[in-house]
Amino acid sequence: MLDVSRYFLPKRYVKRYMDLMAMHKLNVLQLHLVDDPGWRIQIDKYPKLTEIGAFRGEGAERYGGYYSKDDIRELVSYAQALHIEIVPEIELPAHSQSALAAYPWLGCSDKELPVPTKCYISQEILCAGKKSSYRFLKDVMSEVVELFPGRFIHIGGDEAKYTRWEACPHCKQKCKDEGLKSFFELQSHLTHYLEDFLMTKNRR
Repeated sequence: MLDVSRYFLPKRYVKRYMDLMAMHKLNVLQLHLVDDPGWRIQIDKYPKLTEIGAFRGEGAERYGGYYSKDDIRELVSYAQALHIEIVPEIELPAHSQSALAAYPWLGCSDKELPVPTKCYISQEILCAGKKSSYRFLKDVMSEVVELFPGRFIHIGGDEAKYTRWEACPHCKQKCKDEGLKSFFELQSHLTHYLEDFLMTKNRR
């Protein structure tokens, strides 16, 4: 697994890493593309994900980068030649502050947020009560699936703090509408929604 979200690695590094994997007959590379400190994959429908979400800090401390769609295609092709499958990780609903910094309406409060300059478990989380969040996830995953032909898409799901959901009228109403008894069940609802959508993409 390469965590290119927290610490961006250039394309040549990823290729060299895959060379070493092939030497050791390792054939699956998990590419952690999304987390609080950085969004690392170009999404055409949401350009601010990389314009804003791929960089953190100011001035001399500014840090970041991302892979264009052509970069991803090149890496996937390189991996295939080495018999390596790349599994992209698009973290949700937590570990997503880079996305919320780009598009504040993805959060529960619409509050403008920075891309964190330090690695920690943020309380900021994708709102699971707004229809716009579900539409965003479908749009993003539709573009991700087109780039990665492998069997799996990793959607994370760990370390979700429900503080924002507990205070969110949209999330509370979603629980009521769906008959959900807890915010843990709300997260499961969101996960199953995305799972069902990805299954429609006829992945092997």
